[in-house]
Amino acid sequence: MRKLLLMAVAACLLLMGGQVRAADTGTAPAVKIGVVDMQTVATQSEPAQAAKAQMESKFGKERANLEKQGEALKKKAESLKNPKISEEKKLDFIRAKQELDQKTRNFLRKVEQEEVKLRQDMVTLVFSATYEVARAKGFNFVVDVTAGGVLYADQSMDLTKEVLAEVNKLYKEKTKDKDKGKEKEKK
Repeated sequence: MRKLLLMAVAACLLLMGGQVRAADTGTAPAVKIGVVDMQTVATQSEPAQAAKAQMESKFGKERANLEKQGEALKKKAESLKNPKISEEKKLDFIRAKQELDQKTRNFLRKVEQEEVKLRQDMVTLVFSATYEVARAKGFNFVVDVTAGGVLYADQSMDLTKEVLAEVNKLYKEKTKDKDKGKEKEKK
């Protein structure tokens, strides 16, 4: 009985393997997948280097000035360890520290806003370049090695419109069901 069961399982596996191979030789087109290391592009490309230089020229002096003010406050803090220092000098130090902290926060906010804009420009450029290279070389998909995201997909494989239509349909059905439930509650 056991041998018969094992032979039946083996026969099923062989038949299934044959069906899989038959499906492999069907009309499915060959898929060409490319990969891009976005981290390398984002750090070593000319636009990335130009953005870095632009940030340094725009914010370098202000950053250096804030660092100098921080160092001066550290020295001032050392002098405040003396118990003979007046309360007024201690309060002046606290005010200066708070002022520097506020300047630093404002500076970091400005830098972050500029970095976001530069990153958006860089992403647009990289996506455009990826699209052009993939199209020219016949790739169906391009995947970011570092993030695993799809950077390009052949239009014939894009299901966005169909998925959007289905989402809209399901949402409308759900809304109708809610409306019907509310109408029953009112009655």
